[in-house]
Amino acid sequence: MNAPVTTNSLIPDCREALTRFWGETLDIEPSKNGAVLALPLMFPDGLQVVVRVTPVSATTVLISDGGETLGRLAGAGMNLEAAAIAELLGERLAVFEIQRDGWELRKAIPLPIEGVDIQIFAEALVSLAHLIYRHEPEPAVEAVAERTVSRFFAERNLAPRRHFPLEGRLERRISIDYFLEQGAGLAVQVVSRRNQLLPYMEQWGWRWTDLRSRHPGLVRAMVYDPENQPWDEAALSIGRSVCEVFCPYFETERLGEAVDALGR
Repeated sequence: MNAPVTTNSLIPDCREALTRFWGETLDIEPSKNGAVLALPLMFPDGLQVVVRVTPVSATTVLISDGGETLGRLAGAGMNLEAAAIAELLGERLAVFEIQRDGWELRKAIPLPIEGVDIQIFAEALVSLAHLIYRHEPEPAVEAVAERTVSRFFAERNLAPRRHFPLEGRLERRISIDYFLEQGAGLAVQVVSRRNQLLPYMEQWGWRWTDLRSRHPGLVRAMVYDPENQPWDEAALSIGRSVCEVFCPYFETERLGEAVDALGR
C-alpha cells in the first residue's frame, strides 16, 4: 500500500521528476565549430528548441539559433519587415539583448558558461516564435506541389501518415508532411515556402541529417514548385545532397521508384 502524499514528500518528488525530465530531454553534441544543444523547450509548432554554441575568444562564446526562429516565421507567411511586426521584433530583441544578423539570432555570453544564460536565450526564441499569433498570414502560393503529392499517394492506394512526428537523434519531434510506414519508411516534405529558400533548406538539411542518424534506412524526399518559388543553386544543392528524392512536382515518378524500392 502506497504511503499518503504529504507536502514534505511532494516537493522532493517534483524536484526529482523535473530533474530526471531535463536530464533525459537535454542532448548536447559536438559540431564543427562548437556544440549543438537540443533543449527541453518547444516552439509553438511542437519542434524542440535547438541552439548552437561557438567559442569566439578565451572569455566569450556565441550562442545562436542558426536562423531557425525567424526562418519559421517567414516560412509561415509573416512579413518580418512590416512596420508592426518589425517593431514587436525589435522590442523583444532589445529586452533579451539579442543581436540579429539576417535570419540568425545570436548573443555573446561570457565564460564560464552559466546555465541561466542558455535558458534565457532559448526562452527568448520561444517568445519570438509566438509572434506568429500576432499577424494574418499572407496568401500562400498555389499549392500545386501539395495537390500533386496527395494525388500521387491516392492513385497508388497508399495511406501515408500526415504531419507525422519523427524523432531525430537530437530533435525529439520533427513534423513530416507525409510519412509512409513501409519498409524503412518514406518521409516526404512538400516545400510550400515562397521565399528565403536557402535558410529554409539549411534548416531542413540539419533536420534530414538528424533524422537519418536516428533512422538509418529512412528515405528522405522533398517536392517543390520551381515555377512559383525562387530557387538558386545553393538551395537546390542542399536538397540534392541530403535527400534520396529531391524533385519538382511534375517528376513524381521518382517518388514512385522510391516507393517501389521500399517493398523490395
